[in-house]
Amino acid sequence: MNSYPHLAVEGLRGNPETTSDADLADAARLVLDDLYAADLAEVRSLLETRSAQGRAATDVGDVARAATFGAVDTALVDIDVVLPGFIDEETGVVTLDDEDDAVNYGVIDEIARRVLLAGGRVLAVRAEDVPGGGPVAAILRYPV
Repeated sequence: MNSYPHLAVEGLRGNPETTSDADLADAARLVLDDLYAADLAEVRSLLETRSAQGRAATDVGDVARAATFGAVDTALVDIDVVLPGFIDEETGVVTLDDEDDAVNYGVIDEIARRVLLAGGRVLAVRAEDVPGGGPVAAILRYPV
């Protein structure tokens, strides 16, 4: 008898060794989708709570500054947005541009890089999952 809930997957019965790779992948995807949705809901709820405390940001410039100073605990970034420009290394000020090149890299990608370098967490999500309607939102460790 097994009590681990993630081994009892809807639609997957019997010995997994006799189940096709495609069926195993489909079953795993269902479990992972549920876990991801629960995690995302928790992050969005915490962001809402932190916003009331002055410890959240949804403006690209504010999130970039916070990421530069290591203040971002968790960032949600739109996986489909490319925002050409650059972020000042010392101040975190964002300068946007019309085209992407060697100098004008993706601002959202740079925010994600800075968050990760500071030990933060980055969630790449769909546009509708980013609070505030912009390409990025962040839960801050402290007010900036």
